[in-house]
Amino acid sequence: MSAHDSLFTEQGDPTPASRLNHLEETTRLALAALDQAAALSDFSLSLARLEGPDPLLDLCLERLAGLLPFTTLGVMLVDEADSSFFMARCSPPSALPGLQAFVDQSIEDGLFAFALREKRAVLAPVAPPAAGGLPRSRHLLHVVTTASRTRGMFVAEMDADAPNLSEVTLSILSIILNNTAQALESLFLHQRIQAMNSSLKSEVACLTSSASELKADRDSQVRLISEKSSELHEAMGRLEEEVKERKKAEALLAALNQRLEAKVELRTSALFRKIAEMEAANKQLKQLERLKSSFLSSVSHELRTPLTSILGFAKLIAKDFERFFQPGSGSPLASKAERLLRNLDIVEKESERLTRLINDVLDLTRIESGKMPWRNEPLSVFDVVADALMAVGGRRENRPNVDVRLELPASLPTAQGDRDRVLQVLINLLDNALKFTMEGSVTVRASVDPDAMMLICVEDTGPGISPEETEKIFDKFHQHDRRDTLKDKPEGTGLGLAICKHIIDHHGGRIWMEHAPRGGSVFCLTLPLATGEE
Repeated sequence: MSAHDSLFTEQGDPTPASRLNHLEETTRLALAALDQAAALSDFSLSLARLEGPDPLLDLCLERLAGLLPFTTLGVMLVDEADSSFFMARCSPPSALPGLQAFVDQSIEDGLFAFALREKRAVLAPVAPPAAGGLPRSRHLLHVVTTASRTRGMFVAEMDADAPNLSEVTLSILSIILNNTAQALESLFLHQRIQAMNSSLKSEVACLTSSASELKADRDSQVRLISEKSSELHEAMGRLEEEVKERKKAEALLAALNQRLEAKVELRTSALFRKIAEMEAANKQLKQLERLKSSFLSSVSHELRTPLTSILGFAKLIAKDFERFFQPGSGSPLASKAERLLRNLDIVEKESERLTRLINDVLDLTRIESGKMPWRNEPLSVFDVVADALMAVGGRRENRPNVDVRLELPASLPTAQGDRDRVLQVLINLLDNALKFTMEGSVTVRASVDPDAMMLICVEDTGPGISPEETEKIFDKFHQHDRRDTLKDKPEGTGLGLAICKHIIDHHGGRIWMEHAPRGGSVFCLTLPLATGEE
């Protein structure tokens, strides 16, 4: 038996009266479908008045509730960010947990994916009787899709003893959901077009206003220069010819003073207008910053997969080349083989560096957009510092002349914050200290400052940071100036300290850099103490 035959059967009745009732019911359902399609078309024609898909979904559920004997109805929509499904509407709302549980189960057993492919009504098998003697029920799934894009999934529940559904009823159900999908698609496209039009209008208006103001200022300056030149020539002639004209010159100067005051007042008004325009431009820049963060997050996610493939295949090629193709030491191809292995090693290292850059961009984008998950919990400074030192163990092995020291009092209280994020900050500070310190020491200190905050400092004896770089060291994409002996150091992403600053700011602390007394740098940060430790 096919999936469709197992879901719906139409029981025949040989009597004429039953056939007549069937025809009347079919006519009623067809008229109801036309009425619902017309209502959804009205929504499509009034998209400018809609702020979201909720009115469309409410109308769809209302129509379907009157069409079929459903006890529970719900509509799931596709999240544009990650293509996942979420329950947008449920009627009645109290049935949401049960309906969501069915959806989760249908995803596990493949029924949900089957409904997505079928693009028609799919009826789940009858569920066994529930505890407490509750009546049995069965569920219906129907994808909400257009010809080119899936917009969501309709989920409904009905009594297991409800009469079987006819093909006409199911066709009308498909028509209603297809019309709803078309209306949702039209709403989405309309909202995107409105946003693009609004942005273009703002930019055109700003450019037009700036051009007009520049032209007005230029004309005003030309007229003012011309007037001043003429007045100065006339005054010099009057002074040379007649002293008696002094009073007239004073009167003229008084008139000029009044005109200058008017000019000052005019310029003051123009300055206020400029301030208002700058505030509007600032709002636009914030919006562009949000768009940039969303774009960076999307591009970074898309780059991760090919980078992982490049890194994995480069390692696999190098391994297979050494095992099967590398010639012996006396072969004339030995030098070329070594060069190929060095090139593959460069590909691996550059892929790893680009992966770190993408991870840093993703972390920074999630923090700036407010999507970074945070866990606020008590944390031991001893454990976090120990884990950070273990994470930079490879860097420590490359610095045999650098001594790592810990100055952590035994009575140190517990701090409060996200352990993983604080660990990320300490790893970054320790890695930077070891990277730029060829010999000497790197010291980690911790104490409680006068403001009852946990103070953690990482001091190194490296070359230090110039005063002009101190204020820019926490800026995004800023890298320390590698001069002299630092030319051979690998470049970082320029995002590590910027991410550290965002993390510490989120915890209500602060992070800064000081110059060590004996040379080098000291990076300090503060964290709140755990509850009851103040």
